[in-house]
Formats: sequence, C-alpha cells, structure tokens
Amino acid sequence: MKKGVRYLLTALTKQGELFTLYGETRKGILQLRKQQFYCPICTEPLILKAGHVRIPHFSHRDHSECINTASEPESPRHLKGKLDLFKWCRSNQLSAHLERYLPEIRQRPDLLIEKSGRRFAVEFQCTPISVQNVERRSLQYLLSDITPIWIVGGQPFHKRRTSGMFELTEYLWSLTRRNSGYTILVGYEPETEKVSLLTNIVPYTSRKISAKHFQQPISDVKWPLPLSAKHPYFPFQSWLGEKRNWIQQKVRYGNLVKDRFLSVIYQEKSNPFVLSPLIGLPVKYMESFVSHPTEWQFFIWVDCLKKLSLNKRISLHYVYYKLQKRISEGDIVCRVLPLHETALWEKAVRDYFRVLEELFYFQRAGKDLYRVIRSFPWPSHVEEAKNGEKAALKALIKNYR
Repeated sequence: MKKGVRYLLTALTKQGELFTLYGETRKGILQLRKQQFYCPICTEPLILKAGHVRIPHFSHRDHSECINTASEPESPRHLKGKLDLFKWCRSNQLSAHLERYLPEIRQRPDLLIEKSGRRFAVEFQCTPISVQNVERRSLQYLLSDITPIWIVGGQPFHKRRTSGMFELTEYLWSLTRRNSGYTILVGYEPETEKVSLLTNIVPYTSRKISAKHFQQPISDVKWPLPLSAKHPYFPFQSWLGEKRNWIQQKVRYGNLVKDRFLSVIYQEKSNPFVLSPLIGLPVKYMESFVSHPTEWQFFIWVDCLKKLSLNKRISLHYVYYKLQKRISEGDIVCRVLPLHETALWEKAVRDYFRVLEELFYFQRAGKDLYRVIRSFPWPSHVEEAKNGEKAALKALIKNYR
C-alpha cells in the first residue's frame, strides 16, 4: 500500500451518480472495470482494483493532488471495518451513505447516517491521530449539526493491565463520550466482527483507568451504538490505594522546580502524605482534568478555602476564576474531550462542592454560593490521614447514586 494514499469504496459514474462497491460480486466487479469512475471530490478518473488479497476498491492514479489522498492511509482492516459498519446500518434499517463527501466542511466521514431528522458522522479510526485533529474534525461536524461518532479500530484501550483496569492515551480519551451519565469508548474488530465497549470509565491517573469491558458480535448490536451499561459502578474499594500510589510516584519522580503541586505543598509546610482527607476526592466529570483530583482540589484549598472562616460564603464563580488562573499558568492541565459537554471542568468543581455539602462542610447559600459550616480536617500523621480518607470515602459510598 502506498503511504498516504486513501482508497475508496464509492465513486461517481459517467452520469454523475454515486456508486458503491457494496454488494457487488467479484465477477460483477471485473465487468465494472470496463466503465470509467471518477472521484466525488476532485472528479479525477479512478482505478478500480480487484485483486485476491485486498477488498475491491477505487484508487487515485499516482501523483494525484486530490485532497482525499492527503488523508491518513487506509489499511485492509479499515476498508473491511467501514464496510462491515455499513452492512450493519443496512441490517438496522438505517439510511446510511458510505464515504459521503461534505463539501461545506471539506470532510468525508466513513459513514453518514440519517435517523429521525438527525445526521451522524461515523469515523472508524484505525490509526492514532493527534488530539487536535480529532477536536478540529469533531467541531466541524458539530457546527454543521452533525453528531460525530468515533469508533476505535480494534480494542478501545491502549493496554489492559488487570481485570477491570486499562490504560488510555490522550488520543483515546479524545474519542470518548458520555452516554447516560457514563464515560464510554467504542471499538470494533473487523477480524472477529465484534464490537467492544468500555463503560463506567473512571480515571485513577492520567492514563490508568477503571472500566467495565463488554464485547458482542456486531450482528447482535442494535442502533444506537453502543451496548448499554445498566448499573452505576464506581471502584471505591481500589480508589484510596490508587490515590496513595499516585502520591508516592509523584513524590519519588516529581521535580520540585517544575512541579507546582509539590512546590506549593512544601511552601505551605504540608506533607503530600498528610493532606486533608477532603483533598483528592473522586467526583463526577473529573476526567475533564489530566491533573489528578488531589492536585486541583489542593489548589482550590490553597487559593480559595484556606483563609475562609466559619459562616463565611464563597461563590463558585470565584473558585472558577482562581482555578482558571492555575490552568492558564500550567499548574493544572485540562483534557481535550470534543464529544463531551462544554464547560466540563467547571462541572467537576461544582460536583466537588456538592460532595463537600453532602459531607456537611458546606451549606448551600444560593444558586452558586456556599457557606462554611465546618473546617477542613488536617491529620497530624499518616495513619490519621488514612483513617480520615476511609471515613470520607465511606460517607461518599453511602451517598453514591
């Protein structure tokens, strides 16, 4: 396969009609070689290739300047995968178009699906691309009132560590979306013709996650993708151990000059292992940060809560302002999640204050106002810190829904 060349399953006939190779027999395809087909984008003549190894497809001639040839190259896995997904759409009685070019945004999704007045662009992504590319393409779809659906070519994770524990790169994170309150990622293996789903994704660190993994033959899957998770789940039992491991790695390998979290902790004459048990709590939308909850929640305490006395009020907008400064200065890193809701990190902060309210440290005093009713506990030694964390988590489990 020539590097950088994208192969097509659809083309224009001499009459200007779109033609797809789907459903054609090999004998029929050999007959089609007598006809001339053209690229739907640049209208250059195409070559119909029908060997015995690769799926029959159209290809540009050498040295073509079509913008389609600048796309990432297509592997046999990608060709088969998007053809399988097209067949799946047909079996689900969906109006689907294979490789439909959208001139207004100069994009060509693998599938364009129309359902109940809505349009969906399915991108079957077999090779990693930059997060910025995912963000740009997704935004173009969304601005055209098209819902993007990214499906990973293969298993929807970078690495499986143990049962229920996986690794995601930032590229894979950028393909996730929320479904019924859960963060999910979908993959498809053309070799096994199985759809895979990671759901209930919970970040332990920037790469390590807890998740539920489901797999099912594509023939058994119904629209809409993906398979659905029916029960709430959070890995409370392993959260504290993973948090402690993260702190240990941070202290062991962190740079006091470059790592603002560590440097501010020591400036505050604090100990990373003896922080308040209310710092580093798991909350909804925490995946919006690459930074660990311990980091951004510690900065909230330092910048907003440290000098706040009992019965004083604080506005969430003030907290957002102070945290935005930390983000701008690089002390806190947000994650690029194009398929999620907007203002996601603010929602994580809002949920953090909801949790503090449920633990009876704050009381709601208005729409975005909270009043301090109890001071943050600060342990004096590691054992006290561990016991405080266990107590806080026990209260969270009780209130979890």
